[in-house]
Amino acid sequence: MRYRTTIPILATLAALACSSDQGSDRDENGTSLETGGQLSQTGPLWQVAPEPALVLGELEGPDAYLFSQIRGATRLSTGTVVVLDGASSQLRAFSGDGTHVWTSGGSGEGPGEMQNPTHLETLPGDTLQVQDGLSRIRYAADGVLIAHERLAVGGLQRFGRYYASECSVPSFVADRVIACTGTDFDPADMPREAGPWRLEDELAVLPWTLDSIDRLGVFLKEAGWAVPFEGLPRLPEQLVVLSGGMGYAPPPMARRGVFAVGGWPRKLVVADSWGDVVHAFDLAADSVPPGASIQVRHARRPPTADELAAAWDAVSARRVGSPEHIREHLPAPDSIPNIDHLVVDHPGMVWVGSYQHDASAPRPYHVYDTEGRFLARVTMPAGVEALEIGADYVLGITRDELEVERIVLHTLTRS
Repeated sequence: MRYRTTIPILATLAALACSSDQGSDRDENGTSLETGGQLSQTGPLWQVAPEPALVLGELEGPDAYLFSQIRGATRLSTGTVVVLDGASSQLRAFSGDGTHVWTSGGSGEGPGEMQNPTHLETLPGDTLQVQDGLSRIRYAADGVLIAHERLAVGGLQRFGRYYASECSVPSFVADRVIACTGTDFDPADMPREAGPWRLEDELAVLPWTLDSIDRLGVFLKEAGWAVPFEGLPRLPEQLVVLSGGMGYAPPPMARRGVFAVGGWPRKLVVADSWGDVVHAFDLAADSVPPGASIQVRHARRPPTADELAAAWDAVSARRVGSPEHIREHLPAPDSIPNIDHLVVDHPGMVWVGSYQHDASAPRPYHVYDTEGRFLARVTMPAGVEALEIGADYVLGITRDELEVERIVLHTLTRS
């Protein structure tokens, strides 16, 4: 696992986020800005219906309606909703009124079967594509298998140490492959003292044939903190320890990379959760051009007491020490993250979700086009994690107090 000390190319533009200008102003697009760079609350407001038009999933009932480890969902042009269920390795399709229509796939190694499906996308013509490890599996809109192909991953090695199934983003996007430098492990790089460490990934885009490469840059994957295990003595400097001695935990509200793929033609968006810039890459071109920069204008603020308490609880749940030990060695955040969730909708707009310490609460979004122009404010209904956003709908996942997963479809009105 490589730990680099270079600054990722998603630089934090702190001067914009922490502006001390007084009063309000307007940006280059005419968008009204409030003190500290916060987007004006008088901007356009898009509406997501509070109640879902469709709910899929039950606590008890026929197997087709019982979901576990949902890995994706998509809506076809006919209104059919297709869900990728990870536990059963199945694709399940439902009509617009929620009736089960067909099931494809299943656990196994045969054609059309899956072992660990991770991503689902819709291609033109309502073709469904599933990523399963190093395989891409394509099904027709009626669930019939079209192709089951395995990436000739050996072709990646001539470009360097790249991997196609260890990235923070889908590896197979239409006919392109997103590869990353992965997680090489070098014990000499492991922190030996309490302090910060970071993981970074170089992302690259290749055609399925792997005969060319576009390197997009090095991006933050995760920032964390090395924490000595409780009760262990300090180890000699010259001793290399493969395991034990140090634990690794993200500080409260830790800095991390945020990634999303969506739209048609496909776009990849990348951000540093503590930064103020989203980089958008067009994956449709034969050669991927440099990413466009979307300036996110948020006002930084300190965390509330409830937010900070929830963040400490989340870190303590990782069990790298007692709550007292964790608080002694991890730094407290001085502000909340700027960017917590990204979605690229079907028209190609970028939705930037604000930080929410309570997953069951409504989440605010700001929507931008890929030229960086602010378009609208949207609030996602409470507890809905957006998976896919169309021109007039939001398809998401919810979990109840029993952790039962359901797919919900909400109507979206763009003013």
